[in-house]
Amino acid sequence: MLAEHGDRVAIVLAEPVIGAGGVRPPAPGYLAGLRRLCDEHGAFLCFDEVVCGFGRLGAWWGAEKYGVVPDLVTFAKGVTSGYVPLGGLLVGPAVRERLEADPDFVLRHGHTYSGHPTACAAAVAALEITRAQGLLERAVAVGDRLEEGLESLIEAERIVSTRGEAALRAVELAPGLDLAAVRDAMRDRGVIARGIPPSTIAFCPPLVIGDEDLDLCVSALGDAVRAVSS
Repeated sequence: MLAEHGDRVAIVLAEPVIGAGGVRPPAPGYLAGLRRLCDEHGAFLCFDEVVCGFGRLGAWWGAEKYGVVPDLVTFAKGVTSGYVPLGGLLVGPAVRERLEADPDFVLRHGHTYSGHPTACAAAVAALEITRAQGLLERAVAVGDRLEEGLESLIEAERIVSTRGEAALRAVELAPGLDLAAVRDAMRDRGVIARGIPPSTIAFCPPLVIGDEDLDLCVSALGDAVRAVSS
């Protein structure tokens, strides 16, 4: 796209790890390649960190995890641990310098609830807890245990593969297995997972989750798949 339309592309948006699109980590060098192409064609690079940000990948940001610096970052969810709605946009120097280049230009933006003190207080509290409880490190441990358990379920007739990064994981169901039925059967066993069509079961557990509940996620998936298959 950039080779064909590079002079018309203003911005490239990317999730460091694609979440709702199926939990897909980037191929090695992919994000760095986006950075290089944006620089070559004069486009901005924006990372959507709504899912990846604030510890999910074992670092504060997906950008930090993969060592790539974007020009803009969108965030939400994890900044307040989901308890209070809050989202935001981080503006890097490449964008800010253009906005400030004309002293007569005023960027007229804002919403009724911008900077709402309750939401911001919730964010400050959540970030303090994230630091105090070492949840970035915990995200790595959560992911390792979950990955090990999910890999133990792999069998060609039911679960064909796993993928993910830190505390963001998924399995790929075998073709023909009813995704919604597996998701519902897991719920009946006490685990709420996300079914992403056509064949992905995704896990995005709280970073404070205990090992017993991680093991329950794995056993519920195994039991659900066997029940649906039969």
